[in-house]
Amino acid sequence: MDRIIIPIASGKGGVGKSFLAANISIALAGLGKKVIAADLDFGGSNLHTCFGMHNTYPGIGDYLRARYGKLEELLVKTNTDNLQFLAGDVRSPFMANMHHSQKLRLVQNLRKLDCEFLILDLGSGSTFNTLDFFGMTRLGMIVATPEHTSIMNMLTFLKLFAFRVIERTLPSNKSVEKRLKELYNRSLSEGILKVSHVLNEISDIDMEYAAKAKQNWSLYRPRVVFNKCEVPENLELIKDLQITLEENLMLHVDFFGCLFSDNAVTKTFYERKPLRESSPSSFVLEDINMLSDRIIRLWTQPIGNSSDLLIANANKVFKKRQS
Repeated sequence: MDRIIIPIASGKGGVGKSFLAANISIALAGLGKKVIAADLDFGGSNLHTCFGMHNTYPGIGDYLRARYGKLEELLVKTNTDNLQFLAGDVRSPFMANMHHSQKLRLVQNLRKLDCEFLILDLGSGSTFNTLDFFGMTRLGMIVATPEHTSIMNMLTFLKLFAFRVIERTLPSNKSVEKRLKELYNRSLSEGILKVSHVLNEISDIDMEYAAKAKQNWSLYRPRVVFNKCEVPENLELIKDLQITLEENLMLHVDFFGCLFSDNAVTKTFYERKPLRESSPSSFVLEDINMLSDRIIRLWTQPIGNSSDLLIANANKVFKKRQS
């Protein structure tokens, strides 16, 4: 069965990544799609709480420690038809430091799971594991809130993701590896470092390697979803953000969705229930349902003029709710 893999990441915690992963999974399943939601937040697995489930299930940590032969053996039915859950590492700590061979084995077998949508709730931040899981597809989702700190965290994540993609594209070459490491360390101390500069530096050593890395990086097109928006005007920043991403990271993104702030989110965490059970008539559930419908219709397509389209849609929804 053809499947769409959606890894969901965030530059830092607290933006609603796991909440979004769980409730998108429920919404897609409610639309008749066969869905698996997997908790890949090693060291901080909590996706089960968003489903109203306990953390007693064996999961990926058990699989990587060879306690189970197949990932399919670990899939758990949820209270939602068409939706299965794959637990993380709550019973097997320290998997955040998994070996490279374990990671490869996990990625290979995640790709084999029988579903239409595989939703991956990744760890917050920019560890190598998170970056590599985000790179399982060209179209990952990154969640941010429309405020300065969250945007900067997202830019840092995408910058480090660019380094990781470039690094993994290049064949073994000690000169290139040394130069890339120097540039990476400089980016940590100086902040923004343009991807074009990195590629030029590599090109000075080997033009063929640089051309291959540039071509591979151009294939990635993440989808940005903004959570906790108060008013549509919060989204005005995305026009400058789009320019920054293209100029500094040589990266095209699609601004894919907007969820407005809603007290129903606090209620669902307090009650440890999915949103559709806790607050079935909430505006934020309506936002998630619209986002999920858009995923089914548009996820595999590039979206032209996505910033203007998102702002226009946010204004339309907000105005309707105020009337």
